[in-house]
Amino acid sequence: MRVAVALLSLSAVAFGFTYSDHAPLIPLVSADFRLDDLGAGLLSTALFISYMATTFVTTGLAERVGPKRMVGMGLAVSAAGTVVFAASPTYAVALAAKAIQGIGSALAFVAAARYLAGLYGERRNHFALGLYGAGFPLGSAIALVAMPPLAAALGGWRGAFWIEAAFVGIATALWWSVPAVPPVARPGNIRDALRCPNCWWTSLQHAAGFGLAIASGTWITVYLLREFHLPLELSGLLGSLLLVLAVLARPLGGLLLARERVPTRRVMRIGDLAIVAGVVLLGFPDRPLAVALGGAILVGIGVGLPYSAVFNTAAASLPGAPGAAQGLAAVGGTAAVMVGAPMMGFAVQTFGFWAAWLFVGAVSLVALIGTTFMRGEEELT
Repeated sequence: MRVAVALLSLSAVAFGFTYSDHAPLIPLVSADFRLDDLGAGLLSTALFISYMATTFVTTGLAERVGPKRMVGMGLAVSAAGTVVFAASPTYAVALAAKAIQGIGSALAFVAAARYLAGLYGERRNHFALGLYGAGFPLGSAIALVAMPPLAAALGGWRGAFWIEAAFVGIATALWWSVPAVPPVARPGNIRDALRCPNCWWTSLQHAAGFGLAIASGTWITVYLLREFHLPLELSGLLGSLLLVLAVLARPLGGLLLARERVPTRRVMRIGDLAIVAGVVLLGFPDRPLAVALGGAILVGIGVGLPYSAVFNTAAASLPGAPGAAQGLAAVGGTAAVMVGAPMMGFAVQTFGFWAAWLFVGAVSLVALIGTTFMRGEEELT
């Protein structure tokens, strides 16, 4: 069981890497393709719009063909998308490559949650789900740190993407060694999730969590580069703090829930408040670097802590179709990235970074208000 959870978490690292692989290399990719900030932000949009569309039509597929097979398919498709990006001759091909990566991640995301449900049966899987969830920001953080020096060592950003493709390919090969779990047929589908009010509230929470993590992670390196005039490599290293804290916070939130120390809605509220406080520090005028890094740390904690709370609450909200409910929650995070990354780019380009952080804080504040109207997992079971 531990090996299966470890390899599932490794697959999440691979997917998380694809989410932010281009972010620390925006200056290099933009120079090659002659992009402005909005165009660079659309690379994330391409990935997540395909992720969202694929999620809507495949949420029940894992329960028919088996979650192990779906995760393996997702990894293979993501590896193919990374290869296409490395070889892309034009911006249009690069956008298509990011879309392929998004399709791969969508095939695997809900399937991985259903894999854990089958692996643990009636036992509480909150901590394992938190470890799996931690893989996404960990992969994105590694991308922020690793891609600039890889690009420098290999003569450009394309070489860095070839190394990434090899890593995702290795994760794909390792995944097939885990045991299969039986698919569990459910009578519901995504249409039932769309009619479930509590499912929509969990979707909003994931928008304030995962969505803001990736959108903020996309721009944090550029923020540090421009606002504090740091070298690209150092900006990527310091910017990864946001995602590293999300890595630590996701299993911590799962552990608190597994031991029944804190109820799910309170965990969500703590996360939302931490994001709001963090963006105040990031956007404060003339703040020193230490204050900005403190803000990034708070945002990282805030986006990570509620992960297990959100997805187990989603599943409990619709017992007849837990995969569809978790898929809808995932779509909320996806929509936030799809809109958030280019919106932050537009805000930076038009007004400055203070406006970009204001957008992040506004989404978190709406999610915090939403916890008043939703029910947590323990209130549903």
